[in-house]
Amino acid sequence: MSIERLRVLRICASVVIAVAIAIPIAAVTDTIIGKAEAAPEGGTLRMGYMQKVDSLNPNVGLVDAAYVFYGLVYDTIQCVDADLNIVGNLVLNSTVDETYMPYGSAWLMDITQHATWHDGEPVKVEDVVFTVNTMADNFLQMWAYQPYAYYMDGAEKVDEDTLRVYFYDRGSLEQEPMSAAYARMICIPVFPKHVVDKMTIGDFGFNWIGATEGQDPPLVGSGPFMATENIIEEFTVGDKITLVKNPNYHWKQEKGLELQFDRLEMRFFNDAYAMALALETGELDIAQFPPSEYLAIKDKVASGELKDIETYDGPKCTQYWTEVAICMGTGGENPSRLDPVIRQAMAHATDKTYIVNNHYLGLADEGSTLIPPVNEQWHYEPTADELYEFDLDLANALLEDAGYRHIDGSGVRAATADSYAVQASLVPEGTKLSYEMAIRQEYPEERQIAMFLKEQWGEIGIEIVYDIMTEAALGNLVYTYEYDTMMWYWSADVDPMYQLFCQTKASFGGWNDNMYSTPTYEENFRAQVMEFDVEKREEYVDNCQRVHYLDAYYLILAYVYQTYAWRTDNFIGWGDWDAHPGLSADNFWSGAPLYFELEYIGGPAIEIPWLAIGVGMAVIVAAAVAAVVLKKKGGKKKKPEKEKSSPLGE
Repeated sequence: MSIERLRVLRICASVVIAVAIAIPIAAVTDTIIGKAEAAPEGGTLRMGYMQKVDSLNPNVGLVDAAYVFYGLVYDTIQCVDADLNIVGNLVLNSTVDETYMPYGSAWLMDITQHATWHDGEPVKVEDVVFTVNTMADNFLQMWAYQPYAYYMDGAEKVDEDTLRVYFYDRGSLEQEPMSAAYARMICIPVFPKHVVDKMTIGDFGFNWIGATEGQDPPLVGSGPFMATENIIEEFTVGDKITLVKNPNYHWKQEKGLELQFDRLEMRFFNDAYAMALALETGELDIAQFPPSEYLAIKDKVASGELKDIETYDGPKCTQYWTEVAICMGTGGENPSRLDPVIRQAMAHATDKTYIVNNHYLGLADEGSTLIPPVNEQWHYEPTADELYEFDLDLANALLEDAGYRHIDGSGVRAATADSYAVQASLVPEGTKLSYEMAIRQEYPEERQIAMFLKEQWGEIGIEIVYDIMTEAALGNLVYTYEYDTMMWYWSADVDPMYQLFCQTKASFGGWNDNMYSTPTYEENFRAQVMEFDVEKREEYVDNCQRVHYLDAYYLILAYVYQTYAWRTDNFIGWGDWDAHPGLSADNFWSGAPLYFELEYIGGPAIEIPWLAIGVGMAVIVAAAVAAVVLKKKGGKKKKPEKEKSSPLGE
């Protein structure tokens, strides 16, 4: 073999090896086992999230991404339409049964006759009865839906399409029947009795992952989307969850609504920039971004750099807000926080305007009370006399007058014998006003806010020592009530019952994350549960919010906006989220209207396997090398023919 031919063969081998090395192993595997494939002809909606679904079990999950997932695969008793009206889902109509007193203590609910479980079994009234009774009878274990279940006494079948649900005063000694004005909005996912009644309550409520290996299908709901046979594997890996259209969804017969695409993928990202790149390159159809990344996309769209992308920012229909919570329990490192003066000083030293403008980049409204202004009917805004305005001088004066003074030159105030914290035996004399603050690592803006608060509160002599942890770890910590302060969030229903319940004594060990409870709050909360007169109920709801705000165990920082960007070249029908806020992809109450408005217009999004590209490149290189070898082997050159132009160009 000549030296020239050997050199050519070595080059060929080197190129083929280089191409092979460039092929991702996962791509090769996907090609072999058939995962890299064309999307279904009906289209795939690909949604990006910075949160991962933390559990497939609706009784366990905490984060909003999980509740979006539950709303896709399960039907709830009632849900919310595009205009945030409460409407029926599995239960078509809910009416008071006037044969039972007091009025509103029993409700008749008519269920659809068209719903089918994903395993082909019909949804029956017995499934709804089973779900209600499981939640009511096992209130402590089935904590996820306590706001609805606390006053439920149980349910019974009336006929093949009707059940009766009873309500009672669970917290009283007599436990007499009790009116329940909130029964129009019971957003509990309905479970298939024939699947889950084989489990113990402990397994169903805590240990079950939400799908069952070897079951066909592994996850059985009745929602508009169905999980695939790979749901457990996908959840374990944690990169995405794939759902397919439920072809038998009951809304087609009841409401004339049907999904216009075949598949939905929830894709999870650890990095906002990577998620933005996926949207820009067409790997995602829609995603919600942190403020800085969202504004960068919005600027590119406005300048014309990005085509076929629209953006939206505005109040969240789920009423999302962030807060600094102060634990009302006596646990934690420093119980001096129980002195209301200290909390009031913290409130006055919190510059919410700065936080909104600089950490949320204007994509939020300043926070105040438990129910955000997006829920106009139920929101209470503090009066000028009640408002904790940002005022460092006032905060310093409050602490000084209350006996918390600078005694050692450290810059951190300490409790003296004149302070309530010492007199009430909360802490010994000399205890510094130093508090731990737990924050989520998944939200970089919250880390920045914690640093800002450390600086601001430091100016009034209060020290913050913040601890960054995963959201799962934070969730485990706060429900032990062994903490000083933390930064977290809430989302809520359109009916005030859910959010107000989460700050009651009844929800200790459940949804109440800071052990808040006061007699005035409890009195007004209980009154609003029973009140059917809307104006009177609004008064009780307002009173709850006013008392809670003034107690300052929550410092609600911001009503954070939804910040979405979506592509318009694959799907149309995104709608007007200002005019119809329930259209938002945030809508997690099941049967979200957006998915029934979207229409797939793009061609199949084919994921070309890298292996095929690699092999093709190798073949091209080999052919080129062979041509060189043959050219060398041919000896005397022939006279070149006139070049022919290719219809493809060079």
